[in-house]
Amino acid sequence: MNAERFVQALQDAVVRDNLAVYADLFRMPPEHAVDPHWVRALSLFNTLDDAGKATLMDIVCQVMVETTANLLGIADGCCPVAGVKGSVGLVVDGHALGGELQELFLELNEAADEGGCRLA
Repeated sequence: MNAERFVQALQDAVVRDNLAVYADLFRMPPEHAVDPHWVRALSLFNTLDDAGKATLMDIVCQVMVETTANLLGIADGCCPVAGVKGSVGLVVDGHALGGELQELFLELNEAADEGGCRLA
């Protein structure tokens, strides 16, 4: 697997698929929520108008993108982690990937920015 295919797979699994999960969770009736955090999140979400709900989902998406990009930066070796000594890398199917993963992932998300955080 090359770096481009890997970051596309991350985009699909981490951002697109998880955003769909969160969208479904936010459609859940509050009385079905068990976790106290989700009860509060649903209560907040349900007070928002449609524009506010879309903004909140954009924020959730952006957090996913930025968190994934930060982890890729660590794997690339360009984002040091305090207390971690030595090199950090990513190996897929016996092949080392890295050096450009964060940049490729961010470029992919910039290209999709017009609707990248919107569910179809």
